[in-house]
Amino acid sequence: MAAPRKSATKTAAREKARAAAAARAERERAVLAASESFFTKTLGTEDEKEQLREKIAQLQSQLDALDGPRADAAEDVATMKNLGLSNKEIAELLELSTARVGQYLKLSPVAAESQERSQTAGGAESIVPA
Repeated sequence: MAAPRKSATKTAAREKARAAAAARAERERAVLAASESFFTKTLGTEDEKEQLREKIAQLQSQLDALDGPRADAAEDVATMKNLGLSNKEIAELLELSTARVGQYLKLSPVAAESQERSQTAGGAESIVPA
C-alpha cells in the first residue's frame, strides 16, 4: 500500500484539531451556563434570607412589646386596688410580682386619679387646724 499523501495527513490533523476545539468550546459553554445558573439561584437565596431576617427582627420587636404590662388590663388592677386590696394581695391573686402590679398601677388612669384624691385628702387634713 502506498503511504498517504502529506496534504491528506495535514487535513486529517486539522479536522481532529477542529473537532477537539469544538468539543472544548461546547464544554466551556456548558460550564458557563451551569455557573450562571448557580449564581442566579444562590444570589436569589441571599435576598430571600435578608427578607426573612427583616421579618424576624420585626416579629422580635412585636414580641418584645408584649413583655410589658398591658394598658387595657391596668384598669382591672386599679379596680382591685380601689376595692381595698393591697399590692401583695393583687399580686397573689393574679400570679404576678408586686413590682409588676406596681407597673400596672402606674399605667392606669383610674389608679392615678385615686392616688391624687388620697394625697389631696391627706394634705387637706394636715392643713386643717385641730
